[in-house]
Amino acid sequence: MIIYSSTIAFALSTTFSWASQVCSPEVCLDGKASSKVLAHDSSSSKYLTPGTYSDSSLSPSSDILNITRSSDSLTVSLPLTPIGFTKIEYKGSEDVWNNGNWSMDEWKSIYFPSNWYGVLEGGKIVWGAVPDKGQLPNDLTKLKLERAASAACDPPCSSHGVCIPSNTTSTGTCQCATGWTGSSCDQCDTGFWGPSCSPGPSDCTIWDDGLSGTGVCLGTASSSSSSCNCDHGTCTSSNQCICSAGWKTNGTVSPALCNTCAEGFFEDTEGNCLACPLGCDSCTLQQGTNATATCTSCSNSLTLSSANPVTCSATSGSCSDSTYYDESSSTCKSCSPACSTCTGPSTSDCLSCASPRVNLQGSCVYYDASTGICDSALSKLEGVFVVTLEKSECDACPSGCLDCHIPSFANTKSYATLQCSSCQEGYLLENAKCVKKCNDGWFLPEGSAAKNGTCQKCDSTCSTCISTSTTCTSCPSPLFAAGGTCQSTCPSSTTPLNGTCASCPVDCTTCSSPTTCSTCPSDRPVLHNGKCIDHCSKDEYFDPSHGCQACDWSCSSCSAGDSKSCTSCSDGYILQKGECVASNCGEGGYANGLGVCLSALVDKSSGSRFFWLFFLVLLLLGGGAGGFWWYVRRERMKTRQATKEFGDRLDDRAVQDNLRVLRLERVLGFQRVLTSDQASASASAKGRGYEEKRNKRFRELLLPSKRRRTDVEQDIELKSTNFANDRMTYGYGVPPPPYVPYGSTPSPSPQDHKYTKRDSLDSIPTPVLPSFVSPIKATFPARPDIQRKETGTTVHSMSSPVSPEYHTGLMPPPRPGMSRVNTQERERKREVNRRGEVQCGEEDGVELERRLRDLWPNLKRREQEGWI
Repeated sequence: MIIYSSTIAFALSTTFSWASQVCSPEVCLDGKASSKVLAHDSSSSKYLTPGTYSDSSLSPSSDILNITRSSDSLTVSLPLTPIGFTKIEYKGSEDVWNNGNWSMDEWKSIYFPSNWYGVLEGGKIVWGAVPDKGQLPNDLTKLKLERAASAACDPPCSSHGVCIPSNTTSTGTCQCATGWTGSSCDQCDTGFWGPSCSPGPSDCTIWDDGLSGTGVCLGTASSSSSSCNCDHGTCTSSNQCICSAGWKTNGTVSPALCNTCAEGFFEDTEGNCLACPLGCDSCTLQQGTNATATCTSCSNSLTLSSANPVTCSATSGSCSDSTYYDESSSTCKSCSPACSTCTGPSTSDCLSCASPRVNLQGSCVYYDASTGICDSALSKLEGVFVVTLEKSECDACPSGCLDCHIPSFANTKSYATLQCSSCQEGYLLENAKCVKKCNDGWFLPEGSAAKNGTCQKCDSTCSTCISTSTTCTSCPSPLFAAGGTCQSTCPSSTTPLNGTCASCPVDCTTCSSPTTCSTCPSDRPVLHNGKCIDHCSKDEYFDPSHGCQACDWSCSSCSAGDSKSCTSCSDGYILQKGECVASNCGEGGYANGLGVCLSALVDKSSGSRFFWLFFLVLLLLGGGAGGFWWYVRRERMKTRQATKEFGDRLDDRAVQDNLRVLRLERVLGFQRVLTSDQASASASAKGRGYEEKRNKRFRELLLPSKRRRTDVEQDIELKSTNFANDRMTYGYGVPPPPYVPYGSTPSPSPQDHKYTKRDSLDSIPTPVLPSFVSPIKATFPARPDIQRKETGTTVHSMSSPVSPEYHTGLMPPPRPGMSRVNTQERERKREVNRRGEVQCGEEDGVELERRLRDLWPNLKRREQEGWI
């Protein structure tokens, strides 16, 4: 068992890493790392704290630390983002900041990099390394971490943004929440409205958005671009796109339909397709203008000019109007009647059209004198085109306008007087023009727009209105619109601006302008450059009465102005219940940047590995001993059960009588074998000699034995003739050594040996079982299956004239006051007793003698096995 336990202990001991070390750039401590803010070098079994190492053979790795190399050194940097732990001294499971509203309920230690801070419940701020939450000031020890933030952004982010530090510079960028935009995340994104920048209605293309917006729908319920992916056109009932005048689809430009102006047209700044000058096959908008074309390619026999803007002109010959130069004949020939100037005889060679014709995609066409609509029947163009007399050309209807005309057209009316009679899907009709939303002074009745609608005029009491003519969004001076009505003053959290009450900047309680806060709420109490933020600088704390105040000189950061309110300490000092005290680290020194001694980062349980190993060995040994005890106990229980079963076969009254006699003899030390002379003396006293004889026989019968009766029966034939060689040495009444008669001197013998208090079974006559008459009938059944072998064996009975001699006897050691007789006298008295017993119960004695003879071999073997 000991060898087995030692083997197990050795095998377990080899699983420990005895060579692990926790190192700083200056020193190493033996032991395994207990913290996860260390880099691990598996090749050398070293755990490295942040710092610069000159050992170039190190090759550590870490999930949370930044590791860089140079030609002769290795630098392990502290984490770049906050990381919290569920146990003190950066142990347990970790949780790393994830660019969101990071929070930890059950944190015990935490690390914030430079320019990072944590916001606890109640707006309390912590900076730097906090190795043990329990060492913070008492009012902070039970607070949860609500979020973490960086102070690297300038201007600071609002409560709707998170500052993300740059990896290359000391600045950062605000990452805005959904619906927010701006450098500080303090403005609503397009399509979001109100102080919370909520999303607008889903069944509206444009609504009143922005911080001061109402969320009311200002546009149509849908648009052609969303219904059938048609940029400049209208979706039919079968979801087909019909392009507006002057537009076509170009798959190389975008996947949307009707996305490009047709040939001979260009797009102006307002999204309208206008006609190119005559002679130009293609043109574009001249840079710096709103609606001026510059040619990019010319018709046959024309070249691009050097003028600005670029036009197309002839290069050979000079002829008068209505004629052109023919190079084949070197003469001037007449143009087509449709042309005023030309480069050839065809109508497509016109450089200008003869009145009343105008240019449409390079051809001279007529127009309606009452509406100004050009005749496009001979062209491949779709839609409505209207004449522009200034340029003598036909332009398409404005963007969003499906049908247009010039009312009461005359040669003096310009294109600017054009009016739309219907609009493209997604547009509203306002004062004969198609618009995306109603302009100032106009409103769209709520629920009136499906695919299009018509804007209506606001009431004279409003400068602008919404939903109804009297729901003002701005008012004439000196009134201000607030809540849809015109008032003389603005409510709190708003400020006057252009006849309306504009909302204060985000996070302000009150403000002096739409960009400057005056007072701040409790969750962002610090007023900094006109904005409300949640923290003072690292070495300051917030005082509600005086603003940001300096911390005590002993603190690196604090929650109040005294020396017992520190939340972090400088290197070389350790935080203890809000105070920064000298570290006194001793061996290993201070772990810079982490706020603890190097020894605190070593697994303290590794120092007791030998204790646990020793405990394990003891446990194994104890288990083995316990198993052995259990085995012995089980065997003893089996023995008791076998004894009980054997005793159950005996007469209950006889068993109890004999047990009492045995107990009395053990306690008082009486003789275990009654000699013949003692028996004769006892017989005279009411037959007590006979009872002593009977008790002697039953005591021999009841000696403990584990073996069953069946085992005894199997051994009878062998054991019945296995008598001791020295059986004749001593008589019944003569005690063997070391039992000597009282008063005699024992002589040493080589065969002398020690005896225990219990007599050996060898002291009982083995081959001869004397017969005697017992008053109790034997209750054992007859055993016909057992046959006795008489041949060669002499059986002596109690009536034999000569008693056999044995080496051992049943006489106990002599006691003071007890006399002994010589051997001849004892023989004489024993012979008298034998004769009396035969006469009293010869018949019963024979049966008892047979039973005892059957049991004797098994009892002898039980003694040799150690049970007796």
